[in-house]
Amino acid sequence: MPCQLPVDCLNEIFEYLEKDKVSLYSCLLVNRLWCEVSVRILWRNIWIGKSITYGRHRLKVKPAILNTLIICLPNDSKNHLLEKRILNSTQISKTPLFDYVSFCKVLSIHAIGQVIIDVFRSQKYLTKEIIKMFVKKIYSVKKLSYYTNNSNTVNLSFLRYPGAKECLTNLSKLSCSTDVKSAFFYKLSQICYNIQSLNMEFKSVVSNGLKDLICSQNNLKYLSLSQTYGIADWTDIIPSLSKHSNTLIKLKIYGCEYYTRFRPLLSFVTRFTNLRELILSFRYKHNFSELDNNLKCVIFPYLQILKFPHSCPDDDILIKFLENNGKNLLEFYINSSDSLNLAIAKFCPNLKSLYTLFNFDKIETLKIILNDCQQLESIETKYITGLLSEKDLLETLAKYLSKNFYKLKLIICLDSHLVPKDLEEFFNNWKNRVSSKSFSFIIKGWNNSLESNHEGNMKVFEKYKKLGIVSKFDISY
Repeated sequence: MPCQLPVDCLNEIFEYLEKDKVSLYSCLLVNRLWCEVSVRILWRNIWIGKSITYGRHRLKVKPAILNTLIICLPNDSKNHLLEKRILNSTQISKTPLFDYVSFCKVLSIHAIGQVIIDVFRSQKYLTKEIIKMFVKKIYSVKKLSYYTNNSNTVNLSFLRYPGAKECLTNLSKLSCSTDVKSAFFYKLSQICYNIQSLNMEFKSVVSNGLKDLICSQNNLKYLSLSQTYGIADWTDIIPSLSKHSNTLIKLKIYGCEYYTRFRPLLSFVTRFTNLRELILSFRYKHNFSELDNNLKCVIFPYLQILKFPHSCPDDDILIKFLENNGKNLLEFYINSSDSLNLAIAKFCPNLKSLYTLFNFDKIETLKIILNDCQQLESIETKYITGLLSEKDLLETLAKYLSKNFYKLKLIICLDSHLVPKDLEEFFNNWKNRVSSKSFSFIIKGWNNSLESNHEGNMKVFEKYKKLGIVSKFDISY
């Protein structure tokens, strides 16, 4: 008789597959026990999809999810919807295999409204019954999403439904638009006091109730502010945000690239001196003008991750910032000049992950970084006109990398000159090094320039993967 793993072991194994929906779905089909364990993990968050409009939360949720939710509705809801001719007798006669809704830990109000609109012409009554079912059956929602950036999204006062208070008391993550009605934020501030992660998408309107919600929290740790539409005034909520200067450890601010007149008030950032991670994403350098002088003198004693995905403050500002704060940095992401690269080498000796650019004539700068940052594990960079070639990059890395290094990500924005010979030389040098990890190599091309040498390059990768020198490689266009 085959040995069956106990439930707790299966559950621990399947937890590692939480984001791998395909593998988890396969587990459903093995046997009854595997199905019972994996279905609970699959249904924690059913509102996963890709945005189909930039900056808008229009998710493509599978209609099968809606069909299952309808089956899970209590009989009184089904009969009510039958009377309204929204459901038919066949739909209300089905019964679920599991109480799927009770497994959910994420509630997305706008996603419910969207998926119903996609399938039904009349959605008002069905949306209400489904949300009532959620707040009644979910013992403890961990994440709530409530956006209003789709004109068809249903705006419901669902906090009045029976069970809503019990459902949301332990809410730890909230994602929302700032123009949701103030009544929603006022009511939520009376229910939830332990939101740790707050993700706000700013619209032209910032509801007054948002200040009350922010102030009522006891342990806010993660804050994300996104300006994706219109021009909003953040001034009124800054005092409320500053109340959490002692607890906040991660801050991300994203500015809209389409509104060049948008100047967010960024000086408040320097009040959060306990930050571990800071991400400031703006397309234009002038967006940092209000912050520049503060960056020169602020001290973040615990800062480990600093990212400027697009534009960044002037070099002299950042060099002074790195002089004050670079020693503790473990991850740095920036589109930098050579002078800033030299500052990275000088002031950031403990870096483990680095994204930066290297000019074509600055091999010596790369060597200095590799020599001075001995803890470096990962580098991400680009190849484009005026930047270091792939061949020069690989040759330098092979000669000067520390034993800790194991990952390279190369973004190719121009015709690639990467050939199998260059890869062979790199991996031959690599295999003779003392390293605790096998190599991970990721190449992303923005055109088809990689195709001419694709077959030969792939053979090299396969060869060294079999030898155990390469653990992961990926070439995508």
